[in-house]
Amino acid sequence: MFSHCEGFNTATDLLSWMRSHNLRVDTNYVNRIGRTVRQVREESALQKALSARVPRGSAHAAPTDPQAVRQALLDFVKEEQVVGRLSLSEPERTPPGWDLRNAIHLVMVPLILSPLLLVLPIALLILRRQEKSDPEHCPRPDPTAVRGMQRLEDHDLTNSFTALGAVKPGWFRRALVPVILLLIDWAARHFYGKGHLARIQTIHFARWVFIDDRRRVLFASDYDGSHESYMDDFVNKAAWGLNLVFSNGFGWPRTDWLVRGGARHEQRFKHYQRRHQLPTQVWYRAYPGLTLGDLERNRRIRVGVEAQRMNDAQALAWLRLL
Repeated sequence: MFSHCEGFNTATDLLSWMRSHNLRVDTNYVNRIGRTVRQVREESALQKALSARVPRGSAHAAPTDPQAVRQALLDFVKEEQVVGRLSLSEPERTPPGWDLRNAIHLVMVPLILSPLLLVLPIALLILRRQEKSDPEHCPRPDPTAVRGMQRLEDHDLTNSFTALGAVKPGWFRRALVPVILLLIDWAARHFYGKGHLARIQTIHFARWVFIDDRRRVLFASDYDGSHESYMDDFVNKAAWGLNLVFSNGFGWPRTDWLVRGGARHEQRFKHYQRRHQLPTQVWYRAYPGLTLGDLERNRRIRVGVEAQRMNDAQALAWLRLL
């Protein structure tokens, strides 16, 4: 594959070449920071084993003794662990210094950006003046191109979305976009790494990367469900967040004060994103067939297995997860 790239041939050291061509991720979102592939797979195996073992009907009708049913299932898990058919590894330790670096990042980013508050009124005036004259370019995408994208989608419960767009010309937008991406990266790291991005709970990963000397931005994400439902989630739950970033892209539906309008113009937004979408021919999933809803359910099942005590209501709620 890499032999088709400039500067690469059979004598090239692959690792050195990849490092020299690596681009820094400017904004990175992870659905649940700290969750590992091993954890996902072990918890999925636990759910399948317990689901096959749980007495049928307890998910819909309360068992007469939920504590006894739960204890029998816990005994079963211990037996499976002894013979090696189930494994529940201890959570991996946080790397040394990570908590300290994370705390420093939490404090330092606002401190670094705080001087910009002095120029905020002027920036808002420039922004509003540009918004009134920025051109919209949201024509209907070519149906053939859309069908080509759709053929690459829905081969699993999770899809991948990649888009590329040009930043609006001029010094103001090129200065504004890095600040916004830095703020989103800060929020994603400290507030949105616990199972949701704003109100959206279907995004596994998302990242923004500057290319071409910050003239263009590449966006890539993995999400559960169909492309249409993914875009509807953004329109209905986080249009302001989309506008915050993508309204700095050339041709975006017109916004007011950076966050209003824009993606709220549903059809124009959907035409725009399809026209900027790139085909994702190859991407990797370490846990196919599992949605984020499945991962969260399986996590709660494991928490229930490891809980020391439960009352009847808690035991019943745990059984219904199975």
